[in-house]
Amino acid sequence: MVYADPNLIRQVLINLFKNAVQAIGTDRGRIHIRAYSAADEHVFVYVSNDGPVIPEGEAEEIFVPFFTTKKEGSGIGLSLSRQIMKLSGGSISLLRAGTNGWNTTFVMEFE
Repeated sequence: MVYADPNLIRQVLINLFKNAVQAIGTDRGRIHIRAYSAADEHVFVYVSNDGPVIPEGEAEEIFVPFFTTKKEGSGIGLSLSRQIMKLSGGSISLLRAGTNGWNTTFVMEFE
C-alpha cells in the first residue's frame, strides 16, 4: 500500500514519461515501466528507456533546480519530482546507465 497523493505521484510519472519521450526523440525507442512491492513492503516503480545515456557529469546535476540540457527546458521537472517524492515519504533516483539493459532508469521508492 502506498500512502501518497495520487495527483502528485501522477505528476512525477508524467514528468518521467515526458522526459523519456523527449530523450528518445524521433527514433524508434522503448519505455519500460515496472512496479513491485518488496518483502519489506517498500514499493518500487522503475521507468526505463533506451534513449541516449545521460552523461555522468549531467547525471550528478539532473535533480538540481533549474539545471537543464534542453533548449526549451526549465530545469524544474526532476527537482520538483524529488520534492514530491520526499513529501510522499519516498525517494527518486537515477540508476547507473545499463542497469537491466536500459540506457536510462529512474526508480521511485516508497517506504
